[in-house]
Amino acid sequence: DAAAKMNISRATFGRVLDSAHKKIAEALVEGKALRIEGGTVEMAVERKFKCAACGHQWQVAYGGGRPAACPQCQSTNFHRAESDRGYARGGGGGRGGGRHGQGGGGRWER
Repeated sequence: DAAAKMNISRATFGRVLDSAHKKIAEALVEGKALRIEGGTVEMAVERKFKCAACGHQWQVAYGGGRPAACPQCQSTNFHRAESDRGYARGGGGGRGGGRHGQGGGGRWER
């Protein structure tokens, strides 16, 4: 949980995230510069993948592009490992709870 890693409440984390979204949108729309500062920043060095065919898990350094196939079985049916997915990835991590979450989950009503 990101709030726990930052040692702040979930409510505070939500406010920080909303503020960041607004600032980034403003910078993109109005051509303003972004300045990122404060706190310790941890960046992942490698991406983790898992093969759906054989279950093999492996890591690839950022900047090298997407792997062509699983190094174990050569299948192209692989995805980012669940443990490597960030905020709002992996089905239901964002507002509304995903397809079947709290917000009605994308079901269209007429």
